[in-house]
Amino acid sequence: MDLSLCLRKPWEARALIGRWNPAVNAFLSSWSEPEGPLAPVRSVWLEFDLDRDDPAPVVCAKLPRSVDPEWLTGTLLPALQEGPLPAGQRGLILAALEALPPSANLLYVFNLRARGSDAVRLEIFGLEPTGMIDYLRGMAPEMVSAVEPVAPLFEGVERLHLSFDMMAEILPRMGIEGSFPHQPSREPRWSPLLARLVAHDLCSPAKRAALLAWPGYDTFWTAPQRWPAKLGPRGACIRLLSHLKVVCGPDRDPEAKVYLVFGPPDRSSDAAAASRSTRFT
Repeated sequence: MDLSLCLRKPWEARALIGRWNPAVNAFLSSWSEPEGPLAPVRSVWLEFDLDRDDPAPVVCAKLPRSVDPEWLTGTLLPALQEGPLPAGQRGLILAALEALPPSANLLYVFNLRARGSDAVRLEIFGLEPTGMIDYLRGMAPEMVSAVEPVAPLFEGVERLHLSFDMMAEILPRMGIEGSFPHQPSREPRWSPLLARLVAHDLCSPAKRAALLAWPGYDTFWTAPQRWPAKLGPRGACIRLLSHLKVVCGPDRDPEAKVYLVFGPPDRSSDAAAASRSTRFT
């Protein structure tokens, strides 16, 4: 299980500075400066792998719709990676951005040092399943055979992301994820998406049923045995599906993951509540 915490505003990072290693602390400190060099970062996710002894999180930065490649490779990524990027890695990242079609944009970048890797993870938004294949034919043709069977599972799914890890070359791991703006009670397309995963042996029928049953709403009165004692009878907790992800590569069988959200309710929309809460895999 992984646990991710979203910091929506720079000031939310201030209370966490000093909790982890100097690199994470320095990044959070720089982002917390309102007019600092990392001000374009829209939000930060801290992802904790609960099977690791190291408590340091994987740090993920959400980017503006139009990102300056020079700022990305010369300011943001060096802040994430604890120093300047190697020339080969920097050049490949710039080439990946240049190859994006107009409909797509780089949405997230990840530092993977907490997992023992110097790779940078890029997460691209706005590519349809066929567009993902076309993009990879130019950037990473050796990955196409692994992605082609997986991409059609996401036909008709909204908010699609393609992620991959980069050193001086693209590493043999691809992630495709997707979701819908609303929860299963208001969005019938969740069910056939999960059914396709079951048909391809990526999800059991029992897990499919459990996922569809996850969204809900708890208070002290509906879950008294599980409610945090320090909250007393106050507050509420909303449960949502965030997104589904399939990880694949030429050296691995595809693996499906689901990201579940919990946190305080946000009445503006399902999507806003997901973006303002904590999630786990």
